[in-house]
Amino acid sequence: MSSELSTTHSRDPVIRVTNAGKTYRMYRQPADRLWQYLWPGRKPWFQDFVALEGVNLELRRGEVLGIVGVNGAGKSTLLQLVTGTIRPSHGEIETHGRVAAILELGSGFNPEFSGRENIYLNAATLGLSRAEIESRIDSIIEFAGIGLHIDQPVKTYSSGMVVRLAFSIATSVDADILIIDEALSVGDGAFRRRSFDRIMQIKQSGTTILFCSHVVFHVEAFCDRALWLHRGKVQKLGGVSEVLRPYEEFIDAYENDVNALPFGQNSAAGLADDSSPAMAAPPLGDARILSVRVWLDGQLGDELHGHSQASCLEVEVAFASDPKIPAPTAALVFSSENGKILGSSISHTQGLVFERAASGEGIARITVNRIPLNKGRYRVGVYLFCENGLHGYAMADPVAHIQLSHPGVEQGVLLLPGTWANGTDTAKTAA
Repeated sequence: MSSELSTTHSRDPVIRVTNAGKTYRMYRQPADRLWQYLWPGRKPWFQDFVALEGVNLELRRGEVLGIVGVNGAGKSTLLQLVTGTIRPSHGEIETHGRVAAILELGSGFNPEFSGRENIYLNAATLGLSRAEIESRIDSIIEFAGIGLHIDQPVKTYSSGMVVRLAFSIATSVDADILIIDEALSVGDGAFRRRSFDRIMQIKQSGTTILFCSHVVFHVEAFCDRALWLHRGKVQKLGGVSEVLRPYEEFIDAYENDVNALPFGQNSAAGLADDSSPAMAAPPLGDARILSVRVWLDGQLGDELHGHSQASCLEVEVAFASDPKIPAPTAALVFSSENGKILGSSISHTQGLVFERAASGEGIARITVNRIPLNKGRYRVGVYLFCENGLHGYAMADPVAHIQLSHPGVEQGVLLLPGTWANGTDTAKTAA
């Protein structure tokens, strides 16, 4: 693997993966390792497990690649290969420039050392000189937000404190290449917002990013291209929508009997389930759903009955947010009983800014006239996002179910707003 500082042209690849793969030997029992060592020429005492096979890709400066796949698909293996923590069994991997990785946050800390000592140790392994570390240590400590605990042994830290310190170090090294493995759902709500904002700043600075996530919504909002892995093999590599569309169809079939959460693959990605009413005010830098009310044709409830292409749905979301941060945006989601997203509406798209009291509380309302869903039972969910519609604060899904009836025999989920006409229409015939 090459890792020299980048002097390449901006259009030259900073990451090149050529036919890379990783195979592990699996032994049935520990003694088989000894027999394999003593008698290597005889029958193998192991079975090969192919974790990754035949991966080819190139990333240029400033590109962001999202990697998706179910558990065991080979995503983390690929990230570790690019990082250099493991070596490929075959193929080649080249990187140009300083590489920083956010993988298992805090795994490289010495529990006996203080947080400050671990900053020096961890940042040095990421390629920073002592002078560079000393010039950044105050900002690293401030971002981690662990206060006077910085001079206490890490073994006395809570898991959240360890995560915040590790993330702060990894994102402070001015890397040419940043590798992220499910790191945008760490810590509390306030820290998740700050971490997402920092990652967005790193992206805008021109850093090349490999981003692995189960949350399809984050991949769609954050990445330029996407890579779908399954059982160690590339299923599709290309534009985000080009890859995510078949991947989501695959997930629907793969986990048809699981109640998947919208905007993610069986994961709310740090979105808190705040469907309970009258919750306490949110912590700093966060927002919460206080209550949700749903009406169908004027009837209030959580089990509602109506008619396709006729009924009107109204949803009211009361929220509390830190008044020092911009007002949140909201999303309404219709989904099937098994969690497949059928439609959504996000206030950010309409450019609406919700009004709030000085305390940060507000109410968001949405009306959906003539619901275009076919007969059936559907889930209604609501979400709170940051002002850019990217970072998730809270969710309540499902907050209600609606049962729609329709006299027709149309098939599918949506009722198309088409108008049939007689074939002798002179205007169209003449055309």
